[in-house]
Amino acid sequence: MQVDDYKKLQRKTFLHNGIFVHQGSKVRILEINESDITVEFTDMEGFQHRLEGVQADELE
Repeated sequence: MQVDDYKKLQRKTFLHNGIFVHQGSKVRILEINESDITVEFTDMEGFQHRLEGVQADELE
């Protein structure tokens, strides 16, 4: 797993800042830290959003 890799988010569908993030959403890795990963996802309208605090085992 490296920065700019695309993965699927395997977290159950949840609400993030008023936007639904669906299980299986394609995400791009932006940052890998010791404790978590920051990813970018695109919503249904085509806007990109940053999601912090993702764990490695939540990405497939």
